[in-house]
Amino acid sequence: MWRDLTINLADFLFSVADAMDLSDASLVDHQIRTAFISAEIARAAKLDYPQTERLFVAALLHDIGALSPEEKIGLHTYEDLRPEPHCLRGGKLFREAFWLAPSAQIIDWHHTPMVQHQRANRPLSEPNVLAAQILYLADHLERAIRRDVFILHQKESLVRRMSECAGTTIHPEVIALFRDVSGNSGFWLDLVAKDLGRQLRSRNLLRSIEHDYNAARSIALVFKDMTDFRSRFTATHSSGVSCCARGIAGTLGFSGKDLQQIDLAGLLHDVGKMVVPNSILCKPSTLTPEEYTIIQQHPYYTHRVLGRVRGFEQIAEWAAFHHERLDGSGYCNSLGRSKLDIGAKVIAVADVATAIAERRPYRDPGGQSKVMMALREMQQKELIEGIIVEALADNYQTIMEEVEVTQQKDETRYTERYAMIV
Repeated sequence: MWRDLTINLADFLFSVADAMDLSDASLVDHQIRTAFISAEIARAAKLDYPQTERLFVAALLHDIGALSPEEKIGLHTYEDLRPEPHCLRGGKLFREAFWLAPSAQIIDWHHTPMVQHQRANRPLSEPNVLAAQILYLADHLERAIRRDVFILHQKESLVRRMSECAGTTIHPEVIALFRDVSGNSGFWLDLVAKDLGRQLRSRNLLRSIEHDYNAARSIALVFKDMTDFRSRFTATHSSGVSCCARGIAGTLGFSGKDLQQIDLAGLLHDVGKMVVPNSILCKPSTLTPEEYTIIQQHPYYTHRVLGRVRGFEQIAEWAAFHHERLDGSGYCNSLGRSKLDIGAKVIAVADVATAIAERRPYRDPGGQSKVMMALREMQQKELIEGIIVEALADNYQTIMEEVEVTQQKDETRYTERYAMIV
C-alpha cells in the first residue's frame, strides 16, 4: 500500500524553492536567502519552533504567487510596483494544502507595510504580523543585494537602507532585531554561501515529516496550480493528464501504490515549466526553433525538482520522461524503448491525448477522431507504445468523460479563485 512509500515534505519544499529561482540569473537563491534571513531574525526574536517553522515555510515559497518568470523578475528588480496580486495568489495557493495553510496569512502580508497593519489595528505582538514583517524585511534586503559586488563591501549600505524603513514600512523592533543579527561578517558570508541550502537543511528548521499519499497529493496540487494557472489555456492541463493516465493505467492492471504514483506523476509532469517565460509558454502562434529549445528544458527541471524528494524516485522518472519517445527521438535524455518503463509510457500517451483534446490560443479542441488519429500516427512511427494507445481507444469515452469532469472542476476553481487576480 502507499503508506509503505512516503514522501519527505522538507525535501519537496526545499527542492521547489530552489527551482523557483532558476529562470533568471538575477533570481538565483532568492527564496533560500530570504528564508535564511528570516530564520536568523526569528532566532533573535526567540520565536518558538512552530512559529519559526511557519515563517520558514512562508519564506521558502514566498513568491509562489508570482506565476511566471517575468513576474518574478519584475518583483525582484522593483519593476512591478503592484506586489499585492502575487501575495493574494500565493496566500490562496497556500490555503489549498493543509500543511501549508498555517503560513498563508504570512504570504498575504509579506508586502504589507507596517503603517497598514497599524491602520487595521494589528499589533506586532500578533504572531503572523511579526512573521510577515520579518519576511517583508528579508525579502526587501535580499532584493537589494547586488550579485556583482562583494557582499562585505555592501553590508553597511544595506543596513542603512533597511534602517531607513523603520517606522514606515517595517516596524522599528524588527529593524533592531535585524541590526543585531547582521552586526558580524559571518551573517553576510553565510547569506551568499554556495552551500546555503545545505546549511539550512542541516538546521532542521522544517520537520522532516514523511507524508502519505493524501497529504502528498494535497501539496502536489499546489505546485501543479503554480505551474498551470499561468494561463486559462493551461489551467486544467495537468489535472487532465493525471486523470487520463489513471484511467489508462487502471485498464492495464495498475493498482494501489502504482496507481497513486501515476496520479502524482501526471499532476507534476510539467512542474519544470516554472523556468519557461510566459512569452513562450503562452505564445498564440508557432514557436521559433530557439523558443522550442527553451521549452524542451522543462522535463529536465521536472526531474531536478522531483528527483531530490525522498519517496518520489519513481514518480520523478514517470513525470520527467513524458516527452521521451520509443525510438530515442524525444527529449531531454533521448531515451529509447528499453530505458522507459510502463509508467513513463502511460504519462507520455496521456499528455499527448489531453493536449490535443484541449483548447489552445492557436486552435480549437480536438475530438476523439483527431486525438486517436494523432496517437495512432505516433504509434505507427514507433514513438509511443501501441498497447497503451489501444487501452485508451478501447475505453475512450469512459476515460475522457472523466477527464472532462475533472478539468471542469479545475476550470471553475481557477476562474473563481485566481483568474480575477491581475
